[in-house]
Amino acid sequence: MRVTRTWLEEYVNLDGIDNTTLLETFNKIGLEVEEAKEYTIAANVVIGEIISCQKHPNADKLNLCEVDVGEERLQIICGAANVVDAKYVAVAKIGAILPGDFKIKKAKLRGIESYGMICSSTELGLPKIEDGIMILDESIGKLVVGKELREYEKLNDFVIEYDVTPNRGDALSIMGAARDLAAALKREFKKKEFDLEYTLPCNVELSVKEKFLGKESFCCATLKEAKPNFLMRLRLAFAQKEIENDLQAFLEYAFCESNVILRAYDKEKVHKLTIGKEDDLFVLKNEKETISTIGLNQNKAYFPSSNEVLFEASYIYPDYIVGKKVQSDSFAYNAIRGSEADVEYGLALLLSLFEKGEFSKFLNANLEEPQKKEITFSIQEINEIIGNDLDESVIIEILKRLGYEIEKNGNNYTVKIPLYFHDIKNIADISEEIVRIYGIDKIEAKPLEIVEKNRLNEIFQKYLAKKELSLKAVGAGFYEAITYAFANKEVLQKYGFETLQEEKELLNPIVNELNTLRPTITLNLIEAASKNVKYGQKSIALFEIGRVFDSQRNEKERICFIFSGEYERANVSNKAKAKKIDFATFAQKVAQTIGDFSVKNCEAKNALMHPYQSGVVIKEGKEIGVIFKLHPKVAKEYDLDSTYLCEVELSAVLSKAKKAKEYSNYQPTRKDLSLLIDKNILFFDVAKALKRLQESEKLIKDFYPLDIYKDEKFGKRVSLTIRFTLQSMEHTLSDDEIEEVMNKILAFMKKEFNAELR
Repeated sequence: MRVTRTWLEEYVNLDGIDNTTLLETFNKIGLEVEEAKEYTIAANVVIGEIISCQKHPNADKLNLCEVDVGEERLQIICGAANVVDAKYVAVAKIGAILPGDFKIKKAKLRGIESYGMICSSTELGLPKIEDGIMILDESIGKLVVGKELREYEKLNDFVIEYDVTPNRGDALSIMGAARDLAAALKREFKKKEFDLEYTLPCNVELSVKEKFLGKESFCCATLKEAKPNFLMRLRLAFAQKEIENDLQAFLEYAFCESNVILRAYDKEKVHKLTIGKEDDLFVLKNEKETISTIGLNQNKAYFPSSNEVLFEASYIYPDYIVGKKVQSDSFAYNAIRGSEADVEYGLALLLSLFEKGEFSKFLNANLEEPQKKEITFSIQEINEIIGNDLDESVIIEILKRLGYEIEKNGNNYTVKIPLYFHDIKNIADISEEIVRIYGIDKIEAKPLEIVEKNRLNEIFQKYLAKKELSLKAVGAGFYEAITYAFANKEVLQKYGFETLQEEKELLNPIVNELNTLRPTITLNLIEAASKNVKYGQKSIALFEIGRVFDSQRNEKERICFIFSGEYERANVSNKAKAKKIDFATFAQKVAQTIGDFSVKNCEAKNALMHPYQSGVVIKEGKEIGVIFKLHPKVAKEYDLDSTYLCEVELSAVLSKAKKAKEYSNYQPTRKDLSLLIDKNILFFDVAKALKRLQESEKLIKDFYPLDIYKDEKFGKRVSLTIRFTLQSMEHTLSDDEIEEVMNKILAFMKKEFNAELR
């Protein structure tokens, strides 16, 4: 990026700051200077006014000019074609020494004497501005005939070229660099104010089909004599910008100053405009075709060829562009790094550059306004990162000067990050901002201090809980498995699992068989069990703790168990007949790991689940996962024998701080109650009802099913035996008290389930 001192001074006062200090400040604030050059016009080069211009009598390509240089009029011969259009020019008088040690002397050309030279910009040591001589106007200040050009500050400028890192899109403009300088030098940063008249009607229709995080502003204009002045052309030359036509010069100048993406269209070709999405990018269309990519490239066929113009100012959130294929140009370069979001300021700046023109009021697109991110921190946290104790007032002043909105909440501060600082994500970034403005050279060097911190934080506690869970699973006879967090999309869809939405899919999967993120761990363990069977294993018990993803790529951690085949091999005690895993045994082994839970029957949620042996796992009254037998058809596909699986949310089963409970010193009593009850009633519902009774009847400490007996004489009923544990906190229960409680239980069961004592 190349800037000039006088251009910067339009936003920040640099009085008293010499060029050396200015360069040092640029380097301190993270804008590393690559090159700097001071341009000074030689002595005895003055402003001249051309009084007359006529052809040289002895040469077709030479002109004989009479030039007023203040105290005298000089006869000067000039070979530049554009001298015939010039009024005020730069004249090197006899005795002037130009760059290259070129001394101006009286000369005779084709028999006629010449007393000086009308100069081009390159002859004065300036960059090339135009073909031919340098034509001046009052954009550099009031032109006084005979006044030396070295007295015009804007012509004798200091140009700085600095490097911009990819995260500093805000520094890609005069305004951005001036903002940082103002903060570092403790000077006021002031935006320009524009007094524009909007008298032109805007008859452009604009519709938004798809919204995005960005801004769009339009303005109709009728331009008259739209030619860039000398200062604009000079500064664009200093900035090394290649300009194809006059209108582009205006756009480029406002772009360099504000970092607002600005484009122009032939108004006659863009009566109806639509904002929509195309090839994963947002575009602006007319009735026929795409005329631009928002914030990026423009269809040159729509660049104005007349004075009827539609101007567009754009901003698009940089994250929308990163990783996408875009045509490289200056717009794309700035937009990816983060262009200026104040599009209306950029548009007003552009319009103010035109000396003559009529403009319409701004037409803004109804888009999703980008919201400023917020970060909360304390002064202590900032100082710990910096390594020095900066005063609170210094930190707050720096952030305010950079444009942060600050609000104090107790001992903390919450800052709203300006949109032009799109790379600021956390407190470390905030600390870096403070250091670069404060000056890293002012940070006191200290010996490295290593302080062991308390590592018993939430992350470490979770690690210990997961480790404890894993040890329990191993103790219950499971082996830990580690599989990819990827899966085969076609297989997932085959078994009825929800997969990632298309726009969330993997762009470059490691292999075709692992082309999506898994929504479940069960399939991974089924495939692992199948491989173990092929290796000759007859009993496979595995568990895995891992991440799964929903259709929006939201992550969750789960623990999954699988047991397939024999849980007890053939031996003498079982008469050489191996025992296959069953639902009850599998549930007991899972409970040894995750703790007690209950199971409620449910319909199969996917094609892996057995239609009649599937249930929801309930713990502490919440549904946390599923437990089921593998569907026989799926088991056959994977060459598996009797197989059971359980997958639950990890957060629901991790060890938590246990609450101490009061216990009784008196002997408990256990009583069995056998009831005839409808065979279609689930014990889950019975247990749920008994828990309600338990809340009011404090002597009931525990209960569980002991036996279910079926007989034809019971008809549509079964005999359910429930064992109750009764205990008092105050004394040993008497027979009368025990009988009273059991009668209450019997009456309750009769009322709730029409149960009868067997």
